[in-house]
Amino acid sequence: MPDSPEQVVREVGKHLAQPRLGKDALVKLLKQAENALSELSQSSSLQDALHALSKSLAQTTLLNHKDKDVKLLVAVCFIEVMRILAPDPPFSDEILKEIFRLFISIFADLTETSSPYLTRRMKILESVAALRCSMIMVDIGCEDLILDMVKIFFTSVRQGLQQSVCQAMLSIIVQILNEKVTQPLVDLILRNLVKDGKGASHKLAFDIIHNCPEKLEPIVRSFLSSCIFNKDIPVNDLRKLHHKVILEIYQCARQILFAVIPNLTHELLSEQVDIRLEAVHLIGRLLALSNLHFGQENKLVFIEFLKRFSDKSAEVRIAAIDAAKACYMVKSSGDEAQDILTSLQGRLLDFDEKVRIRAVNTVCDLAKSNLSLFPHEVILLAAERLRDKKASVRKNVMHKLLELYRDYCEKCSKGTATVNTHYEQIPAKLIVCFHNDIESFRPQNMELIFAEELFPSSLSPKERATHWIEFFSYFKPEHIKALNIIFSQKRRLQLEMQAYLSLRAKKEEPSDEIQKKICASFRKMATSFADTSKAEECFKNLHQMKDNNIFKDLVGLIDEGTTFATSCLIRDSFLKRIGHKHPIHSFFKILSIKCSYSIFNREMICAIFESLLSCGNELTDYVDSACDLLLVVALVFPSLFRGSEEYLLKLLSEESVLINEKTLRILAHLAKPTHHLSISFSNVIYPLLEQKCIEGTRAESKYAITAIASLHSPDDQKFAKLCKKVVSGLNDNRNVPTLLQSLGSILEHSPSVYELYGRQIVNSIQDILMSTEFISTSGQSSLDGNSTCCCSCKLKVYCLKALVKGFLPRIARARINGILGKLLEYEKGLFPDIALCENDSLYLQLAAGKCVLKLATRWDSHISPELFRNTILMARDPSYIVRKSFICKLYGLLKRRAIPVRYACALALASTDCSGDVRAESANYLSEVLKEQRRFFVQQNRASKDSIVDNPAYAVVFLIHTLAYDGGFPSNYIEDQTSFPEFCSPLCVMLRALVEVDSFNRTEHGPTISSVSVLSGIFRAIQKAEDPSDSEITPKLHILSKIGLLIIKDLDKHCKMSDSPRHILLPSSYYKLSGSERKVDECQENFISDKLVKRILKAHEPYKHQDNVKCSFVSERVSSESAPEREACSALSKLVGRNASVCDKGKGNKSLASGKSVSKKKDQNTNSSLEKENVSSCGSAGTKLSSPGSLGLSKEADSGDCVSLLDKQKRPMNRCSTRNTRASEADPNSCRKTVDISNFRLRECSELEDIGDCDDNFVKPPLSNKRADLKKRGKRALQLLNSQNSSDVTGVDTRDNVRCTRARKGLPAFYKISEVETHISLQMLL
Repeated sequence: MPDSPEQVVREVGKHLAQPRLGKDALVKLLKQAENALSELSQSSSLQDALHALSKSLAQTTLLNHKDKDVKLLVAVCFIEVMRILAPDPPFSDEILKEIFRLFISIFADLTETSSPYLTRRMKILESVAALRCSMIMVDIGCEDLILDMVKIFFTSVRQGLQQSVCQAMLSIIVQILNEKVTQPLVDLILRNLVKDGKGASHKLAFDIIHNCPEKLEPIVRSFLSSCIFNKDIPVNDLRKLHHKVILEIYQCARQILFAVIPNLTHELLSEQVDIRLEAVHLIGRLLALSNLHFGQENKLVFIEFLKRFSDKSAEVRIAAIDAAKACYMVKSSGDEAQDILTSLQGRLLDFDEKVRIRAVNTVCDLAKSNLSLFPHEVILLAAERLRDKKASVRKNVMHKLLELYRDYCEKCSKGTATVNTHYEQIPAKLIVCFHNDIESFRPQNMELIFAEELFPSSLSPKERATHWIEFFSYFKPEHIKALNIIFSQKRRLQLEMQAYLSLRAKKEEPSDEIQKKICASFRKMATSFADTSKAEECFKNLHQMKDNNIFKDLVGLIDEGTTFATSCLIRDSFLKRIGHKHPIHSFFKILSIKCSYSIFNREMICAIFESLLSCGNELTDYVDSACDLLLVVALVFPSLFRGSEEYLLKLLSEESVLINEKTLRILAHLAKPTHHLSISFSNVIYPLLEQKCIEGTRAESKYAITAIASLHSPDDQKFAKLCKKVVSGLNDNRNVPTLLQSLGSILEHSPSVYELYGRQIVNSIQDILMSTEFISTSGQSSLDGNSTCCCSCKLKVYCLKALVKGFLPRIARARINGILGKLLEYEKGLFPDIALCENDSLYLQLAAGKCVLKLATRWDSHISPELFRNTILMARDPSYIVRKSFICKLYGLLKRRAIPVRYACALALASTDCSGDVRAESANYLSEVLKEQRRFFVQQNRASKDSIVDNPAYAVVFLIHTLAYDGGFPSNYIEDQTSFPEFCSPLCVMLRALVEVDSFNRTEHGPTISSVSVLSGIFRAIQKAEDPSDSEITPKLHILSKIGLLIIKDLDKHCKMSDSPRHILLPSSYYKLSGSERKVDECQENFISDKLVKRILKAHEPYKHQDNVKCSFVSERVSSESAPEREACSALSKLVGRNASVCDKGKGNKSLASGKSVSKKKDQNTNSSLEKENVSSCGSAGTKLSSPGSLGLSKEADSGDCVSLLDKQKRPMNRCSTRNTRASEADPNSCRKTVDISNFRLRECSELEDIGDCDDNFVKPPLSNKRADLKKRGKRALQLLNSQNSSDVTGVDTRDNVRCTRARKGLPAFYKISEVETHISLQMLL
């Protein structure tokens, strides 16, 4: 029978007491003891049996043995003995300390997970936990051992250890903390809690705190409070990480922090930026971790946190924005989320650009995370930063919005999102950042954005078309203008590339002429790139390449029939042939995008048509936008519509309700023979076009006639038949406005009709002009019912416009002088052959002025000086509405270069207007026109620098003439020197603008002929000339020219008078060579001095005011030097005041428009000899008794505070207008009151405004609230767009003698000396 466990234990105890036992013997004995002890149950009665073993184990030789195996077996025996005799182990405190030290050394080996002894070590650990030995350690004062043991636990714990081991460690530490909590132990736990890389040690510390919150709370609270309040205490590693401690504890035992968290407001209010910064980071993470419940539980801290969005430190504000992003990502509902979003929204307008950038990025990221739920108004507010004053902000916003829009399109394509009107507004916001001064926003780069970055590359043409239609509905005139610039630039590059490839493909040897043409193409194509000089060099490098496949790829890219997929393949092939390591690979990549139809192609056009036709006959906003988009594309890329003929036929079918102004304009443009559509529309479409000419609106009839003219020859019998129906309708008073529009268009396109029906046309129009009764219009119960202009007046204006259109064709040369004479009478306010209603005069005068401008596009050489003066002086009409409307019309014509630049004199006159908006617009228009004309002049005269007449500076010749004839010219200028600064203001404005444009062109185009030198030559030439009709005007011409010469010398200090042209040509109708040398007036010489010029320039320094500035601003600046009490009103105002009271006929009020025999005789002679003399006048204006003074020109509002007349709609004008003075010849003793029509709302004027607008003489009143609300939905009236390519519609013939030379050179109708014009040549002796 084997020995019992007790007996084995006794025997082993005796043998272990023997000295000098070897390792093997010890190991054998200890294993026997281990096995025997494991069989014994816990019992205090076994103490005697275990006495010998316990005593032997406690020997120093065994307790401190060096061998690991022996130490492990000894530890196992100790723990077994303690288990059996628990709770009273038979060891002294000292021995227990050594035992625990042994245990701790065993625990350190727990990391050896592959050791065969791991099981024994785990058994010891679990037994220590189960026997609660840690309590004994606390009782006997083993704090150091406890700390070492806990350190070993944190070091030894691994992810691979069994869960029981980790649980044992946790149990031991919890037992210790429940008995006694010490600061070192807490510090140790906290350090492991915030250790980088959340491993097993972090998990152990986390569990410890989670299980002992009450025990740890006092020490942790004291520690954290000390970290928050006592910043002067030396900082250790743990104190630096106290925010991380808070964050971790908040996740495991937030009750510990109840007393700590309110103290965080102390850090949020700290004077130190880094402390506030860390506090914001902490609270943001606490909010995110708690799903924003932290904000509900700690209101004061949350409120102070929200205030950090407005912190004085940009770093803190950025940190708050980052925190807002994290919080809103977690929870987007509730009051706290809304408060955070509101605070974030406020940072979009932060004064620091970095903060604004971060705010926009955050908004876009939040929107991407939840497209449907994120507030759309916040996205639109972020998009407004595209107008930011900092280019870096605008660039960043642009890229973030593009990223957001691409994400939105991709999700729509996958079906995870639906079309959202707010996101569709992003492209409209993007294109509004179009800016020539910043490289990223120039049209060259904006094209790349719309071609490559707007949509995901995977988006199909149909999906692209859908998005284009959606977001195009939000395009306003300024957006369409920018888009047209991008499209036009792309089209020019494609056409030039076609021309270059054609030249290169010629088989004959390249000649010098071909080489010059190739270089010219390179220069033109280079303008489509941001760096033109570098691009030109790159084109030259391209030309040197020998691989013909490269050029074949370019041919494929510019082919209109290339699909998106094929285009991508060709581009990849092209770039592969170039090579990715090529120095200018990036240039060729951009070139391949610009050459290809990467924005629109035939696939897109067909997709838009399909989408449009799928809507049926419903006239929705979507349909309206699709028509607008097709129109814009058709005007620039008509060739893309080849292949869409069947869609056009369906669109214009009899059952369709889509036959409107827009679709008719599309047809009118695409029907041109040059666009080569493959289907003849004449027989199918003509009945519908004829119906629109008779029953449609004026705009519809206009484009219907144009379409008919494109589909048929001008001599086609269809025009004659149509004209007969139109005249019959006029006699029956049916839809008269439309019929008048049709009649005018027919006369314009088919002049031969006038020979057939001339008498009937004249009789019908005369009946309307003489009628004072209301003429009914079938289908149109009212003509703009909200307008104060009566229907009879409007019909008279329509009659006038129809007549004028009949004089545009070349065949009307014999009749042109008659209509010009009539228009001069109308501008003067004389209407002998028109029956006037109460307020007709004002509208008819405005219409007459615009008609003169229209005729100037063809018959400018027939316009007399008097008519020119009367017309441009409309810019100073007493009526605000006349001035504004006339300026808009004039600007559109000048911008297209449809009329000579000399008409820009009117803009100079208006740029000194008393109304702030008129003044600002006129100054801007003048600058734009002069820049465009100067650019065109430089491009067309690179070879010859002797063409002075085409120089924009030549307009000054006519401005001086107009000012000299002004009845407000100061008669006693020598005594009253204060009136001259005001009177000379238009001249000062014009000269300043010319000098600025000259400086701009020197930087853009390099050295060219200087406008300053041209002006110098002009002024010197005028000093040697005299007025051909009135000798009293000559001194005024000389005074103004001398002042102008001094002004330009002052404006351009570096100008060299020696560079002035030696020959200056002056128009013979305006100037003649002085017959004899004039005596020098000493008083005049003393008067015109540098001091006077200084005062003029100082009085009219460049200024930019908002609307409704005071009229007397400039006058006060002038009068402050010499006459402080002088009333701030112009010479014109004084003159009008005298005429209103006594109709003074003195010399100071002399009007050269009417009433004076000398002027009248002169103008009669001029008119009668126009054909003989062949004058070279360049404009059309009337003589108007007005002063060119800068301010005080009109008393439509109080002189003290001249606000916009739109704000004073009910204020009457109880004074005589300048135009009334013109009519004084008919009734010199009476003055008619001018009607105040200031309650009209002017149409917004842009360069895209339709020059031939059917109703451009009438200004629409403000929209009602209901109508205005509809406009806010992003739908705009496309008639502002309808001006582009209107020359194609109006069909103005430019083959008269004056323009035939320029037409051969491919130049627009622009003022040019020709063989039929006479000038005087004054040789300058410099």
